[in-house]
Amino acid sequence: MLRFKRLDPKEIIPIYDKNIEENLLCVLRYYTDFDYFLNKEFMIVEVIDSTKISRYKIGEGALYAQISNSNSFELLEEYPHYFGMVPVAIYENNESQSGDFEKVISLIDAYDKMESDSLNDFEYFTDCYLALYGFTADSSDIQEMKEKRVLLMDEGTSAEWLVKNTNDQEIENMKTRLDADIHKFSKCPNLADKEFSSNASGVAIKFKLLGTENLISIKERKFKKGLQQRLELISEINNLVSSGFDWRSIEIIFTRNIPSNDTDIAAVVNQLEGIVSDETLLAQIPFVDDVEAELDRVKKQKEENKELSPFFQADPEYKTGAMEEDEEKDKEDL
Repeated sequence: MLRFKRLDPKEIIPIYDKNIEENLLCVLRYYTDFDYFLNKEFMIVEVIDSTKISRYKIGEGALYAQISNSNSFELLEEYPHYFGMVPVAIYENNESQSGDFEKVISLIDAYDKMESDSLNDFEYFTDCYLALYGFTADSSDIQEMKEKRVLLMDEGTSAEWLVKNTNDQEIENMKTRLDADIHKFSKCPNLADKEFSSNASGVAIKFKLLGTENLISIKERKFKKGLQQRLELISEINNLVSSGFDWRSIEIIFTRNIPSNDTDIAAVVNQLEGIVSDETLLAQIPFVDDVEAELDRVKKQKEENKELSPFFQADPEYKTGAMEEDEEKDKEDL
């Protein structure tokens, strides 16, 4: 049975050729292992190409120091695979292969620092210092004052708390700007914002999610390529035992997990009736999963209604009498 496993991208180095197609030549996977019998740590490097998988043991020390010494490589095992291509499907996030949060790391750090400083200021305020002017006291007197919460002071002496004066409004404004910049540069709207939830129409939601939609379209294109690589791998293995299938004939459909306005969709579908095919109209309705099955159910329902309609048309008195009898029963129940 064919199985897949997610590999840590920090342990993977893909190697491509220099052609315009950028074909994947091989993949290097490196990770650390520990020998409990020898009480030593060593590095394992796997070379995965289109025909076989080779595992090497490098030894002790840093990775780059190990690789620089070619004599330190020790071949542990080597075994073939039958995919006919590199059996690794790579899912890229974007062209630069960077995370969405990386561009806002500095903003997140600044926001965390301001939150931490605000909490520290609050803690310092609760544990602030008491300054005594013109008053001499030893440690026992101060301890007695703290326990009894009373200050016995002579004339001409004074006491006050040393408090750090902070502008809370300025700090809150700065945190609000940082929060807005984080959402703006990461192209992720703040769903808890009152302005976002004030207008819940379908068009308004689409405009507010326009930046996110553009970002998602890039992810879909990259993720689709990775899924196609996986389907191709399945097809290659399946061809060894059966006729297989054409992986290019499989359609990959992505469904957005966003709220929809069913009322607007129903109005659009109703307006396009007779202009666009029923199959296309049903595909626009979010709660219709299988369009073909829904069309069959609609056709079956129309046929059943058509079979019943001649019966009522042939005996209108029976229909009327039955309706009157039902009305009589309803009046008796009341």
